[in-house]
Amino acid sequence: MMKKFLITLLVATVSIGAGASIKLPAILGDNMVLQQKSDVKLWGWASPGSTVKVKTSWGFAASTRADGGGNWLLSVRTPEASFEKRNITISDGKSLVLSNILIGEVWLCSGQSNMEMMVQGGRDCPIENSQRVIVESARYPDVRLFSVKIDGSLHPKDDVTGSWKQASPETVKSFSAVGYLFGRDLHKALNVPIGIINASCGGTWIEAWFPAELQKEFADYDPATVPVREGQSGMNTMEILYNGMIYPLRNYEIKGFCWYQGCTNEGRSTCYALKQAALIRHWRELWGGASKPFYYVEIAPHENGEENIKGALVREQQAKVMDLVENTGMVCTNDLVYEYERWNVHPSRKEPVAERLAWWALSRDYGYGDAVKVIGPRFKSMELMEGGVLKVSFTGSECGFIVDGPIEGFEVAGADGVFKKAHAERRRPDPTVLYVSAYDVGKPLYLRYNFKNCSPGHLWDAFGQPVVPFRTDSFDY
Repeated sequence: MMKKFLITLLVATVSIGAGASIKLPAILGDNMVLQQKSDVKLWGWASPGSTVKVKTSWGFAASTRADGGGNWLLSVRTPEASFEKRNITISDGKSLVLSNILIGEVWLCSGQSNMEMMVQGGRDCPIENSQRVIVESARYPDVRLFSVKIDGSLHPKDDVTGSWKQASPETVKSFSAVGYLFGRDLHKALNVPIGIINASCGGTWIEAWFPAELQKEFADYDPATVPVREGQSGMNTMEILYNGMIYPLRNYEIKGFCWYQGCTNEGRSTCYALKQAALIRHWRELWGGASKPFYYVEIAPHENGEENIKGALVREQQAKVMDLVENTGMVCTNDLVYEYERWNVHPSRKEPVAERLAWWALSRDYGYGDAVKVIGPRFKSMELMEGGVLKVSFTGSECGFIVDGPIEGFEVAGADGVFKKAHAERRRPDPTVLYVSAYDVGKPLYLRYNFKNCSPGHLWDAFGQPVVPFRTDSFDY
């Protein structure tokens, strides 16, 4: 026991040096992944006015001077990705050494409970194939994970709580399932180290994730209706999670963002697309102004015990974001819910969600291009034909559709605006369009597909991507 203690003490002494005055934010530490071929920032705190020197094992050296408050920051150029273990020495006269560093690709994953949900699942919320994913994680130690402890603040913070971990059965089981699986899939495709930062919190509004000042431009802004409580008891206070979990990470160079949120905004989604667009633009500005990729997940079909379309209205808003902001992409999930879990807002199938996120990144950011299909068919137009049949055209259906049994989910309405279940079919010789009709609607004027809280999809394109839910009416709900 004494021998083990002395070894531990020796390691600690070598790592940080005796009495080192340098203090680093939690996001800078052993086991981290730095974004390749970038000017990454290193920063922290030291004695006011002291000279801080940085030296890397890949041959970069630089120095700067701490200001009157002890703050310092400098940029380090990183090489291309590799599996070589690197180290960084930071000194103000006494040295601190960061070790087991990899150079690769870094992504920030954020949102609410479906992003926060661990690989091992939660109470009444199992994750499909969790045991296999946990066991196989031992193969991927070069996927590195940083989980930001949930923390809210009414004022921007400078640091978070957390530490970098190598992927292993012990670390992966309690990490974000979507986050880890997204990183694992990128690692397998690119064969480079991957760093995933998880900053998510269940049951939270989108308004908690970006500055309150920006929210004044939205039509539904009413500060009187928003609780103002600091700490975990008030996580839906405007900007509280932005201040505590996003702003402190702003200096850490990343490739892009993944986002999985929306359920909590059901019933108040009128401005959701504009708010998500504002969040995206602000986060990009916070990370240097570049149009970093932002990929996000459509909320899955789920029953909420009410006969309404609150969930569908959120999905409609989410789809609009792709048309509002460049370099964004949505993962559709309407086909990823089992019949037995329709009541659960946390569907168990997280692997295909992460896979579809990875397809967006591989296609848009890593050179795969059109070789990877990133989203299913989207409604383009409809034409009223003889006999009250609608000929429906789509973008992205060039190779036709895959159908699992009867085509369900379509509804049509006439002048009375009452939607009724419709029959949909394919007809030769054109497999790229659908024909939709309802015998009890004389002249259909409006068309919907999967526009309900819970209407699981069974219609895909030839590549297995589900048709995006839509409606042609603009009825005000």
